[in-house]
Amino acid sequence: MNTVEPAVIDEELVKKATNDQANPEIAEIARREGIDPKETLSLRLDYKNILKIDNLWPFENLIKLQLDNNIIEKIENIGFLKNLQWLDLSFNNITCIEGLEKMNKLTDLTLFNNRISKLENMDDLVNLNVLSVGNNCLAGLDNASNSQSKILAYLTRFENLRVLNCAGNTLCKNTNYRHYVLAHIRGLKYLDYRLVDEES
Repeated sequence: MNTVEPAVIDEELVKKATNDQANPEIAEIARREGIDPKETLSLRLDYKNILKIDNLWPFENLIKLQLDNNIIEKIENIGFLKNLQWLDLSFNNITCIEGLEKMNKLTDLTLFNNRISKLENMDDLVNLNVLSVGNNCLAGLDNASNSQSKILAYLTRFENLRVLNCAGNTLCKNTNYRHYVLAHIRGLKYLDYRLVDEES
């Protein structure tokens, strides 16, 4: 049986990823002349068995970062990516939302299918349009301290939020969940994969 070793983000992994996502002509030029990390706007590091986010500091102008389907346990070492607008950390092992401070250009954040139990540390994400936290550990009303209300109340600060996915979390099982969300987050267009109609 082959076991795959956890990977780290190093120069070789980044070089391979940037070459793999470029069309063949650009990839060939990049191999010959090298890639300037400051000119890279999108970086796809999915399915690389990455355990820790690191060594992305040369890519300070990234707009899109795809780190889904890895084994990442902690959101770290990306706070300097001030231009980042799209971040996909779905299908990892993240338990806590952190490390996103000062990323106020972020419009799309996907944390689907992790182990997150609390929505927190996203106060700086004032431009957030899309948030996917489905299939996590966000608890419902049956837990202590009315956690559903706290979770959903936290989301009201995101005035630009248009798409929200919480499906697959315990909090969605409450019969009043959809009505509560739509009453408190007025600008939503989609909730849990469903279009919000005007009658909702």
